[in-house]
Amino acid sequence: MHLNESQGAGLTPAGAADASRLAWLSVQAVLRERSWRAGCAVAASGLAAQLGCKRVAMGWLNGKSLKLVALSHGAQVSEHAVLDGLAEAMHESLSQGLTLCLPRVDAGQARLTLAHRSLLKREGLAGVMTVPLADGGEIVAALTCEREGLPFAPHEILLVEQVAAALGPTLVLKRAAERGLRERLALHWQAWKRKFTDPSHLSWRIVAGSVAALAVAVLAVPLPHRVSATARVEGAVQRVMSAPQDGYLRQVHVRPGDAVRAGQLLAELSDEDLQWQLRSRQAELAQQENAFADAFARSDRTQAAIAQAKSAEARAQLALVQQQLGRTKVTAPFDGVVIAGDLTQKLGAPLKRSEALFTLSPLQDFRVVLEVDEREIAGVLEGQRARLLLSALPQRPIELLLVRITPVAKTTDGRQRYEVLAQPQDLPAGLRPGLQGVAKIELPDESLGRRWLREGWRAIRYAWWSFV
Repeated sequence: MHLNESQGAGLTPAGAADASRLAWLSVQAVLRERSWRAGCAVAASGLAAQLGCKRVAMGWLNGKSLKLVALSHGAQVSEHAVLDGLAEAMHESLSQGLTLCLPRVDAGQARLTLAHRSLLKREGLAGVMTVPLADGGEIVAALTCEREGLPFAPHEILLVEQVAAALGPTLVLKRAAERGLRERLALHWQAWKRKFTDPSHLSWRIVAGSVAALAVAVLAVPLPHRVSATARVEGAVQRVMSAPQDGYLRQVHVRPGDAVRAGQLLAELSDEDLQWQLRSRQAELAQQENAFADAFARSDRTQAAIAQAKSAEARAQLALVQQQLGRTKVTAPFDGVVIAGDLTQKLGAPLKRSEALFTLSPLQDFRVVLEVDEREIAGVLEGQRARLLLSALPQRPIELLLVRITPVAKTTDGRQRYEVLAQPQDLPAGLRPGLQGVAKIELPDESLGRRWLREGWRAIRYAWWSFV
């Protein structure tokens, strides 16, 4: 919408004040209405009353199409069958972006006014004027004023232009407040489409192309899919060394983490009582053997048989004591490493039979236990491959083969997890039971979009089932 300097200079201070007052009153009247269309009608009626117009019409631009939305004096648009002339006059003004008025009030630049002339003659008017309404430099609507009797004066044109300048942003805001979600999305789409098709917005094309390429990659390109799980290394066989009999702990020779050889002494129990019993049984055996020899020399068969039986009994009791003495020494059954059992603080403490002392694990045969979250366990199957990276050996991942999925879950850190047993395919140097790390189970390749949709659908179904 254009307003040249000569016209602006023709508005007196009193006229400028009246124009500002009328613009303010028009804005107030529009804001008081509950709907945008009613606001348009009130603005048109107020302007018609102020200028003494036969009719004031307002047309609104929707994209490239123009639609009549309001008529003055409470008339309904649907009641007028012939409104083509108004629409043509509005199009004529909007296409030029200028205020058009007939009869002309100045001798300035030539303008196209064919539609206005046609409307003037057909309706028998004294004057017709169309003023564009703009918001932020963009034309959004048009006001067409028709008057009988007298043509429009220059100061009236300027007055209508000032009112239009105030009404444009006001009506745009009121219109935006009434739009539904669908219409707002359509407007945003149209705005984005215009920026994308406009050659001057090259950056928008680059961004849109990048977003489209990214969307295609996310939805269609299969990517490696892995399930992460905490893991620990254990011996394939774990032997618990327990106290062979009741007694007192006398000495400990190993601690957790020590490597041991088969037959190596691990701990000793106190044997003072057993040594006393050993000497007693040995003396008793010697006594019975002497009694047998004396009876045999006297040819006393009865006493000899009795002495022989007591000798056998003493010999059996001696063997039992010797066996118990042998059990006071706890030895390693195989080559391995002590993974549990620190008894250095329990020297002299009483021990009960079968009380656990040490846990041993071999150094050449291992298994890996993976703790998989219950949300991921459905996709884990026996025979799948995995890779393990230990915190103590980060320089080389270890290849794993899943061999068993335990059917019972356990709670770890407040989450339900299943233990999955895996067999290492290669044994790096320095591998020891008890080492921990993170394993990644290889699943079939899948696009990120499909994965996200599946996880989202799971969450929605679970929430629906839980709360509905």
